[in-house]
Amino acid sequence: MRTILGAVPALLFAGMAVAQSDGRSDPRDAKAKAPPVEFRSAFEGYRPYAEPELRDWRKSNADVEAAAKPAPKPQPDKPESSK
Repeated sequence: MRTILGAVPALLFAGMAVAQSDGRSDPRDAKAKAPPVEFRSAFEGYRPYAEPELRDWRKSNADVEAAAKPAPKPQPDKPESSK
């Protein structure tokens, strides 16, 4: 029984070690082939800053006020009609 309890973890660790090899060559091998180096600029896809379009402040305040108004609550005295 003890042999089985000792062998099971050993087999699990051996399986995990085998699963970790992903087929890549050893980086210490001087004859190993390396993938070609690609240059990618850090500025690739850069968009320069553009000033946002200015709006009339009165219209902006009115838009915010309209969005902030709560929905009207139903009155407890009047039953809602279901149409």
